[in-house]
Amino acid sequence: MSENNTGYIFGRNNVVEALKSDRQIDKIFVADGSGGSIGKIITIASDKHIPIIRINQSKLDNKFPGENHQGVVAVVAVKEYSTVDDILELAKERQEAPFIVIADEIADPHNLGAIIRSAECFGAHGVIISKRRAVGLTASVEKAAGGALNYLP
Repeated sequence: MSENNTGYIFGRNNVVEALKSDRQIDKIFVADGSGGSIGKIITIASDKHIPIIRINQSKLDNKFPGENHQGVVAVVAVKEYSTVDDILELAKERQEAPFIVIADEIADPHNLGAIIRSAECFGAHGVIISKRRAVGLTASVEKAAGGALNYLP
């Protein structure tokens, strides 16, 4: 099983419903050669500027062993993302100059968790992470952050 399955949505109908509900989706893995409702998923995701990662079917099976993914897996945040305005508002509430950490293209969840944990310890008002070519707010990131995700936008 993968990362406690927290942060993933498996199966075509589940992914379509997540897209319709406006749930925050970081990216969607799609098995090469998938047809049918996958086209609808790709269209909706493209309209919402959600990255589509095409992947070999066997690699998708290996990445999510034992899951009935039907050729599609959405990666979702375990925590809702904040906006830059939220971060700036926190600084204003504290009557402090904004202290923002920008973590660009951090692919390892443990590294991102450590950055978030450190940023919170040093009094940062928020961490900005990239949407593409980076890990999202997964269960592993949450665990590595040691609770800091509960306090830091």
